[in-house]
Amino acid sequence: MIGPLICIAGMAISFVGSIHCWLVYRDCVRRAHVDPERVKRFVESAPLHLLEELKAKRQVCQCCNAPIRLQGEQS
Repeated sequence: MIGPLICIAGMAISFVGSIHCWLVYRDCVRRAHVDPERVKRFVESAPLHLLEELKAKRQVCQCCNAPIRLQGEQS
């Protein structure tokens, strides 16, 4: 008699847990939307002069201008 009650209680707990997970997931997805204005400000504030300095220091192939990988550098 106690076996079926434990089984039913386990199924009910699993059902409530899955509903809880779905609600939390749905709430998290709503908050993750991209704000175009913030992205635009972030891109406009990028320090492009530092990128140019890094490109100038990087060795390139003379035939095709591809960057030469340093030893131990991962691609």
